[in-house]
Amino acid sequence: MGELTMQPESQTDHIALLSLMLVGTLIKRLEEVGQLDDATAHQIHRLVDTVRIHAKSSGLTDLKILFDNIDRALGDRGTA
Repeated sequence: MGELTMQPESQTDHIALLSLMLVGTLIKRLEEVGQLDDATAHQIHRLVDTVRIHAKSSGLTDLKILFDNIDRALGDRGTA
């Protein structure tokens, strides 16, 4: 997933970081076993976009690399 330099400052930061890493791992595994369909990709995109908005409004800009990695992993799937 690329190098991560974010230093969690609170439990909330740590939970957000781990959650995004979990999503990235889940996407990778679903792809490996051929189970990531467009409907699932769409749901993941929606959830991640919501988290992205909350993270940005909370000032957690260091999570951008994880959001970018998730977007890259999903590609254009589920964005329609």
